Amino acid sequence: MNRRQEIEADPTLDASSKQVLIDNWLTMASESKPHMATAGVSPTRLIWAKPAAMPWLIAGSLGFAVLFTYLIGAMHPGALKWPEANSVDALAPSVDQAVAASAGHPGDGTNLEDRLAGLQARLAAQPDDLRGWVLLARTHASMSNYLESANALKKALELTPGHPDILADLADMTAMAQGRQLAGQPETYIAAALQSDPRHEKALALAASAAEQAGDQDKAQVYWQLLSQVQQASLKNTNPTPEEVLTSVNVTIPEAALKNLRDASALFVFLKAQPGPGMPLAVVRVPASQLAAGEQAVRIGPGDFIQEGGVGNLPDTMHIQARLSIQGMAQTGAGDIESAWQTLPRNRLASGVDLSLPEAPAN
Repeated sequence: MNRRQEIEADPTLDASSKQVLIDNWLTMASESKPHMATAGVSPTRLIWAKPAAMPWLIAGSLGFAVLFTYLIGAMHPGALKWPEANSVDALAPSVDQAVAASAGHPGDGTNLEDRLAGLQARLAAQPDDLRGWVLLARTHASMSNYLESANALKKALELTPGHPDILADLADMTAMAQGRQLAGQPETYIAAALQSDPRHEKALALAASAAEQAGDQDKAQVYWQLLSQVQQASLKNTNPTPEEVLTSVNVTIPEAALKNLRDASALFVFLKAQPGPGMPLAVVRVPASQLAAGEQAVRIGPGDFIQEGGVGNLPDTMHIQARLSIQGMAQTGAGDIESAWQTLPRNRLASGVDLSLPEAPAN
C-alpha cells in the first residue's frame, strides 16, 4: 500500500484532513529525502512502533498541543520507541531500556557533569552506540545545551536513518538552538518525521507550531486537528488507572459561555506553582468538539506535565484554573473566559477540585 492509500484508509482522519495531508505530501517528501533510510536499510517501508499504550493521554488531553508555546526544549518523553517485531530493527531497545541498561557504565556519574563526561568517553570508544548518543542528547537537553543535544541526535540519526522520534527531537533541539524558531532546518526534520510516521504526535505538534510561527493559521489548524484525531483514537483504547490520574477537575460551563465558540476554540486547564502568568506545571486541552454546557470532567496525569519528570517535583501547594480560549491558544486572548484560581495542597490532589466558568469574559 502506498502512502496516499495509507492516508485515505486511515480511520482516524476526516476527509478534509486527508486531503490536506495528501496535498502536502509531495512537498514533505522532497524536503525530507536526505533524512530517510539509505543504503543498508530494507527498501520496504520502515514500520515504526506506535507508543504502546500512552495511558497518560487522558480524556481530551493534548499535552503536546502546547509544547512549543511554553517550552520546546523538553525531549520527547516517549523516545525512543522501536520498530515492531516484523521490522529490521526489532531487537533494538527502547530509550527507557537503554537508561536502565546503562547502570554501572561510565555515563552514570553522581551529577550531570560526571554523567556527561562518562557518556562522552564511552562514545569516543564506541561511536556506534545508539543508546549512548540518545542518552547524551537527553543529558545535554537537561542542561540547556541545545546545539550539543542536536549534534548528538544527528549521530543517532546516522545509526537509524528516518527514525521519527529522533527526527522530531532533532527538530525540537535545533529550534531551541536557533532561538526557538522552527523555520528552516527544523521544518525539514519535521517533514522527515511525518514522512516516516504521518501520525507522529510530537511531529504534528511541531508542524502546527511552525505553521503558526509562519503566520499560516489555516495550516496550523489542520495539524492541530490531525493531532487531536490521532490522540482521540488512542484514547478509545485506553482506560486510565487510578495511579495514572494525578487529580480530577470538574469544570462547570454555562450555556452562555459557549455562544461565541469556534471550531478552533478549546478549554484549557492549567496546574501551576503560582497563580497568574508564567509557565504551568501541567496543561490539559479539551477541543471545542468535546465541550457542552454543564459539568466537564478533566483528568490531569503525569503525561500532561510540560517537563518530563515534573510529577516527581511537585510544590507543597498548587493552583488550578480553567480557561475557555476562543482562539484555541494557550496564551490569553480576547474574549477568553476564565475561572477563578483554586488552591490545592499536594497531599489533597487526589480529592480533585471544582471550577466554574462565568457566563462572559471579565472586563
